[in-house]
Amino acid sequence: MQFTYKAKNNKGVVSKGIVEADESTKASSSLREKGLFVTEIKPKLGQGFSLPFKKKVPLKDKIIFTQELAIMLKSGLSIVDALDSLKEEANNRYFETEISEIILDVKGGVPISKALAKHGDIFNDIYINMIKSGEESGKIEIVLNRLAVQMQKEYELNRKIKNAMSYPAFVMVALVGVLALVMIVIIPQLKLIFDDAGVALPILTRVIIKISFFLKNYWPHILVGVIAIIVATMRLYKTPAGKEGIDRLKIKIPVIGSLLKKTYVSRFTRTFASLTASGLPLVEVFEVSSKVIGNSIYQKEIGNMAEKIKSGHSISATLKDSVLMPKMIGQLASVGEKSGNVDEVFDTLADFFDRDIDSATANLSTMLEPVLMVVMGVGIGIIIISVLQPIYGLVNAI
Repeated sequence: MQFTYKAKNNKGVVSKGIVEADESTKASSSLREKGLFVTEIKPKLGQGFSLPFKKKVPLKDKIIFTQELAIMLKSGLSIVDALDSLKEEANNRYFETEISEIILDVKGGVPISKALAKHGDIFNDIYINMIKSGEESGKIEIVLNRLAVQMQKEYELNRKIKNAMSYPAFVMVALVGVLALVMIVIIPQLKLIFDDAGVALPILTRVIIKISFFLKNYWPHILVGVIAIIVATMRLYKTPAGKEGIDRLKIKIPVIGSLLKKTYVSRFTRTFASLTASGLPLVEVFEVSSKVIGNSIYQKEIGNMAEKIKSGHSISATLKDSVLMPKMIGQLASVGEKSGNVDEVFDTLADFFDRDIDSATANLSTMLEPVLMVVMGVGIGIIIISVLQPIYGLVNAI
């Protein structure tokens, strides 16, 4: 769960932002550990039922912002002037407002990384940490370019996954729609014909008619039940145990689970490469990478890897011990450690997994199409048989 907060540091400087925690007391504790005195904290608006109205900045807008900021800074523009220009170009009013607040902080002497950190709903931990390393190394333009590439890859990855899932989703919606139409509209009409003819109905036909009667007369209750299940699942997903259970289930789904695993690994290797190249300490690289994977099972595993790194284990040994990471990552990480080019090795690995995802998404429709056709065929076939049986009996009676 996310909380918005206002806080002061030991110098009395007021800051605001978003923190994620299970409850407000834990959120306050985590902020105190960072040296902040919390003056106000409350659940972030846009959670639960109001989620569809949550203000957000599309990833594409953030990519353009990052690319243009890198170009402007490289051209010699001051960071305030660059941000002013980007604020004028912003098409998203919410993003424009947030950039205005960032400009005020920077004008007040706040480092850009800290100014961005106050807007955690827009700029994630990777973004903040890479900008911070760019400030410290004096290579912020290079870091921004690397961030833009990272975000572009993430955008393309998300698009591929959505496109791959759209066909199966469309087929299933069409199947449910056709079956609902037949059950609610056509079957009741046929029942009237059978009743008038006085034909003895087979058991399959009687079952279909009862289901049709239930759907036609109780569809509001069914709709409420479906909505209740969706809401309960969403709420369950917000709990640590529920999220872990659902995330574990997702990676075990045939075909789709394999694609999701490749996605998580690709995201990890790409993030690891970017953070390592930016000069972040190794433990922080693992800790920050774990937060952007999008699956609590992988997040927990990478968090355990961070603990092993703290204990003195090498990157390659840590990755080889993981049951979730492909063995080739640990093997190639060993090569990277010996050559001193760990970031390049992980960048190469990310490209490899991206190509693997390309192949998997291209074949997903081909693999799922027979399964979907069988499901559709069985569903429609049962209804056709249930209708034809009494009609055949009626013809014989005549």
